[in-house]
Amino acid sequence: MKFELACGTWPYMFPPYDAHPYTLEEVVGRLSELKFDGVELSGFKPHAHPDLYPKRPDRKDLASMIDAHKLGLAGYAADMGGHAIASPYPDVRSAYEREFEKSLQFCADMGIDAMRVDTVSGYQGVPGVSYQEAWKRVVEMFRKCSRKADDTGVQLVWEFEPGFMFNKPSEVVRLVDEVSHPGFKVMVDTCHAHCCGVGLNQTPPLDIVDVPMSRIAAELIDRLKVRIGHVHLVDSNNTLNPHNTSTHAPFGKGVIDFDAVMKAVIDAGYSGWLSLDLCFWPRAWEETEPCKKFLDELVSRHG
Repeated sequence: MKFELACGTWPYMFPPYDAHPYTLEEVVGRLSELKFDGVELSGFKPHAHPDLYPKRPDRKDLASMIDAHKLGLAGYAADMGGHAIASPYPDVRSAYEREFEKSLQFCADMGIDAMRVDTVSGYQGVPGVSYQEAWKRVVEMFRKCSRKADDTGVQLVWEFEPGFMFNKPSEVVRLVDEVSHPGFKVMVDTCHAHCCGVGLNQTPPLDIVDVPMSRIAAELIDRLKVRIGHVHLVDSNNTLNPHNTSTHAPFGKGVIDFDAVMKAVIDAGYSGWLSLDLCFWPRAWEETEPCKKFLDELVSRHG
């Protein structure tokens, strides 16, 4: 099969579910019932944070539980503790590296071969740090982390989004090219790609993807081409959520043309995991089943 369908676990533990989160085993069980091929783990507590599974036997038990539900491991969204890569303070940057290494070891022990990272800081940048210096620090850190990940057989995938630093389409392409390491690629979340393409949370001058609204995500995928290492599929209603990042709308509640997205994904030479990501959606649990049906039909047309 050219594509396999997975789902992230974080929508069922992040707001609005944070007061009463679904357990990791409940989520895994539900995804198995819906016949997903895999699960993408949240590295945030109370799900698959390394501290909750501190030893290899603990991690082996977790992997066995997931395998018993006939699910593969599609990836890992690491909790980097909010340590800013571009911070002016060396101890903060060192703390980022420690958290990275902790999560990387978790991936290695679990047999997870893709780990998500981001630029940590908000779209305004880091107070007191110039754009040029912030850029340099992020590139150097991602390059260093890519080498470490490559040594353990893990692919780093950078999830760009309007809520974080370096969110312009041209910046995304340029940053991956400047890191210039085979172990570092980009994660395309279609909702984030759309919102970055329309200029949400960009600092002037704006960098707008000037194509019909429904095709913005597909166009950005075309521009990224072989730089793509992982794909999240979710719709966009053209807004930011209260957390100041893209509103992850269920399919049909937004504007994205997913047939155009799939054509672009295939033309880019990507194959593998396609993950559903309903992060922060108010009724993510209830919407997962209809979203899975949508994805089944989408992949049947393009698989």
